[in-house]
Amino acid sequence: MTGHDHLTEASQAAVRTLIAEKIRFLVPMTVIFMVGYIGLTALAAFAKPVMALKVIGSVNLGFTLIAANYALAWVLAIVYTRVANATFDPLAKKAAASLKQQEAA
Repeated sequence: MTGHDHLTEASQAAVRTLIAEKIRFLVPMTVIFMVGYIGLTALAAFAKPVMALKVIGSVNLGFTLIAANYALAWVLAIVYTRVANATFDPLAKKAAASLKQQEAA
């Protein structure tokens, strides 16, 4: 194995690590969002009496769940941004540095 092959393996390992971390994080986030979104749609389609239940005054459960769905989207976006800044960005920089080092060799 030459030094160039080793750099190629290091670059590939850095990219694989980044992809693995993103998948490990994004799959559960996507499932959470899809369950909320599809669940809300299914309730609206098949459980209209449940969605019409009054929660506070004239505010019904359907409106409350829609608001919660918007809040969920914002929370997931904020969580993703924080994880991306703390985890994905450093891994991406490491992978880019490894690739630059490989190109220089």
